[in-house]
Amino acid sequence: MLKLFFYILLVFLQSPVIQDINKDQVNSLINDKVMVIDLRTEKEFEDGKIRSSFNIDFQKREFIDNLNKLDKEKPYVIYCMSGNRSSKASHVMKSLGFKMIYHYKKGYKDWIKD
Repeated sequence: MLKLFFYILLVFLQSPVIQDINKDQVNSLINDKVMVIDLRTEKEFEDGKIRSSFNIDFQKREFIDNLNKLDKEKPYVIYCMSGNRSSKASHVMKSLGFKMIYHYKKGYKDWIKD
């Protein structure tokens, strides 16, 4: 029973690598100079984007190679159109060793609706 207690304590004390965030939090992180990655296609990116974001297309074959060029110690905000691609990408990034991933789970659809 004591082992279980310490295991649960350890889980709660660890900071999560992936955090879901909302529009206000995205704005705050942009102001804090956190890098923002748009995971949509190049065409989608050209049609509109969140300010200061750069594009790494989740559907391209070189997606993982492009991620590996980034500093894994830095935090990143990631988004796609609706949250589906970015959800998958967040787990890929975690498996590659990224330390902090902010997942804008409602995506670009939410960004442009106001």
